[in-house]
Amino acid sequence: MIRGVRQYWLLGALAAGLFASAPAMAEGEPAADGKPLGAEVAAKEQAYAKGVTIPPFKLGGIEIKQDRSKGVPDDFKDPASRKCKPFCAQPETIEGATTVKVEDFAKMADDINAGKIVIVDMRTPDWYAKGTLHGAINIPYSDLTGAETKAKAKLKKVEGKDVIAFCNGWWCGQSPTGIKAMETLGYKGKIYWFRGGNQDWVDAGLEFHKP
Repeated sequence: MIRGVRQYWLLGALAAGLFASAPAMAEGEPAADGKPLGAEVAAKEQAYAKGVTIPPFKLGGIEIKQDRSKGVPDDFKDPASRKCKPFCAQPETIEGATTVKVEDFAKMADDINAGKIVIVDMRTPDWYAKGTLHGAINIPYSDLTGAETKAKAKLKKVEGKDVIAFCNGWWCGQSPTGIKAMETLGYKGKIYWFRGGNQDWVDAGLEFHKP
């Protein structure tokens, strides 16, 4: 009997050691446990940005011109392989926001340059540092879904302004989450949602800005 108890204790200790040594998943980090989006979904979602023609326009004094000859950055080359979940095609519209497309930046450039509209990158700071839209500021969605005091402090950056919120693309749920949080926090400005995000930006042949 004593031998059996000892064996049970040893097995339990070994299991505890294995679990303790395994890397823990970051809190709130989704597991990529779904099926790939696939070529059909990706082709349908990318067709518009790949075919749209946009006249040159300026953001923050920088001329933005289409040039598809440079190709697409590695992070956006193969959206078809992204798994849903966590990377699922987002709805065309979300409550509390007006959906805009990539060519709308040229139409809204005057208001953006005048400071009436602020471009808000809702991705995490590491993604923002890789490259973002010209003139975009970083308000991570995760900062808006945490403590209310901190979230409201972040929103003071855009107080009294309208915003264009975006994230990595039509397969990214970060900006929809951030927009929902803004609504919950009682944001008074108009919210535009650039659903296509960075994926549409590069598919349209536009370059990122290094902040």
